[in-house]
Amino acid sequence: MVLLLTHKDVSSLLTMESNIKTMEKSFIELSNDNVKMPDRGVVIVEDKNGWYGVMTAHMSDMKALGTKIVTVFPENTSLNKPTTQGVISLTDVDTGELLCIMDGSLITGMRTGAVTGVATKYLSKKDSNSIGIFGSGYQSRFQLLAICSVRDINKIVLTSPSADKKSEYLKSLEKELNIPIIVTHNVEKVLQNDILVTATSSTSPLFDGNLVNPGTHINCIGAHTKESTEVDSVTLNRSKIIVDESQTAIREAGGISDANVFADLADIILGNKVARANEDDITLFKSMGLSLEDISTANLIYNEAIKQGLGNNINLS
Repeated sequence: MVLLLTHKDVSSLLTMESNIKTMEKSFIELSNDNVKMPDRGVVIVEDKNGWYGVMTAHMSDMKALGTKIVTVFPENTSLNKPTTQGVISLTDVDTGELLCIMDGSLITGMRTGAVTGVATKYLSKKDSNSIGIFGSGYQSRFQLLAICSVRDINKIVLTSPSADKKSEYLKSLEKELNIPIIVTHNVEKVLQNDILVTATSSTSPLFDGNLVNPGTHINCIGAHTKESTEVDSVTLNRSKIIVDESQTAIREAGGISDANVFADLADIILGNKVARANEDDITLFKSMGLSLEDISTANLIYNEAIKQGLGNNINLS
């Protein structure tokens, strides 16, 4: 029998706080060489500007083995369909039997936010209380939820070409966070905050790195090709750059190289390196999105579903 978990099931089983804890453990596993994670497989559906990805990981200590299939089709907005969709399967590490199939759309958003939460916990100043965010899309909610889980935030300043203070999305987000969201098209107002987030589809820098204040922490979430970057060379040169996994970031991220990566996130978590030596250091976390993040999160959900007796068992034979 295979356990089937719907989007509703996943939503009821996963919290940002539990996801952040799981992400922290996952990066420690990665550092301890307990993760097998092949390069993601990608197919570009050119006539639809679509992206089809396959991401697999085996985490021995967590006894987690699985695969995520994820699609990104930007033109779906005109069809009133989600632009990002996914499904995750988990396999028994002892027998190779299929254990579970679950909706992966929420997991993609949550785990990306949770990784930002871990990075912000270890890299931002402990008294950080304000966020400046570029982007008002699907991922913005998870970024804000995660950062507010690890820092006492009392102000959020957001900019986006499509941002509308009166939109139902921003109204509901303000209510969920219980923090006012200031919408502006003045980039300098966004930069005057302790923690910055770039969560956009931009292929070119969003701001002038000379305007970033000393002591700022920056989370870069978008721009996953060598030809694109959300931040300019000035920002990169002024920052201590931490990545989720250096080989992936160097291979796939614009502006990231072996010469400018200070550390992997796991090195910071374990205390092998200190990113913030003083209050004026600028730290920058570049997130690429790793399969271990999806599979460890799915494993967390699966184990919780078994405990609570949620989901439907189906027979595929």
